[in-house]
Amino acid sequence: MAKQHRFYVIAPDGRVIVGLDIPGAAEAAAIDHGEGTFVVDTLAKNYQPMLQVVMDGEVVIAGVSGWDTGKPDMLDRDLIEAVKRGKLPIVIAFLEKGASVNARDRQGGTALHWAVGGGHPEIVSLLLERGADAAAKDSHGLTPLDVARRRKREDIAAILEKALSGTS
Repeated sequence: MAKQHRFYVIAPDGRVIVGLDIPGAAEAAAIDHGEGTFVVDTLAKNYQPMLQVVMDGEVVIAGVSGWDTGKPDMLDRDLIEAVKRGKLPIVIAFLEKGASVNARDRQGGTALHWAVGGGHPEIVSLLLERGADAAAKDSHGLTPLDVARRRKREDIAAILEKALSGTS
């Protein structure tokens, strides 16, 4: 597994530019890359900024604070929390850091279930591209497609149906 870093610099198109451990270096890399580039602090605590973005040549807080991150063997839980918050750059950072794309919560819900339930089609697509199991069932026997249909999210249901049929 690749070295885990604290900070991940994410391009506006979702590409990971670099992982770093020094906040000033991460901010400088983001500024060098330009407008709309994100800095994600994967060890941010409560009331600390987890997500920042380059706007007008400066790194500014993007409105998401951390949670109790960074506990040993809790990377998958951190991914689920990132999915719940619905911010694509944070999800990308935790996947880059090594979280399982098929991470499950205590009730058996996968990161994909949470992305579907939260109505985040861009995160659903990312998880599927990274190998999430579209047919996984939670503890109630529901697949992500079942959740999409129950929530009347036809846009997300279409993404899942395409993944389940094996077409790209």
